[in-house]
Amino acid sequence: MKRINSENFESIVNQENGLFVIKFFSPTCGPCHTMTPVFEALDQNNPQINVYEIDTSESPELAAHFGVRGVPYVAYCEQREVLYHFTGVTALGTLQYVIDNINDPYFRENGEFKKPEVKKSWAFELSIAALILFFTLAIIFYR
Repeated sequence: MKRINSENFESIVNQENGLFVIKFFSPTCGPCHTMTPVFEALDQNNPQINVYEIDTSESPELAAHFGVRGVPYVAYCEQREVLYHFTGVTALGTLQYVIDNINDPYFRENGEFKKPEVKKSWAFELSIAALILFFTLAIIFYR
């Protein structure tokens, strides 16, 4: 991972022409330390994508520019636009999912990933209705 600060931010971002990832962290943040091996794995698994890190205590103006309200904060960027972001401890699979699906047409149009439609199961509702019917009939016929 390469370190970005206020001095080199513009030159690095201007050189990027595709997707890149920025991790915001603080040296005093426990969850940030927990995420370090996750970001190292993300960086190794995706050699075509640059992964950068910004220390929010060294560059608070960059954190403010990106609207960082908590760390760890991950921003998926393309050119000068944040496409997607996470705040907090996030699993490697979730971070990788964004990279693998960043060019999904639904995501590009709506800014979010399409959730798979879950087929509604009526088993619970029917079992409750059957119990109510059973107890109603039991009360009526056993009085």
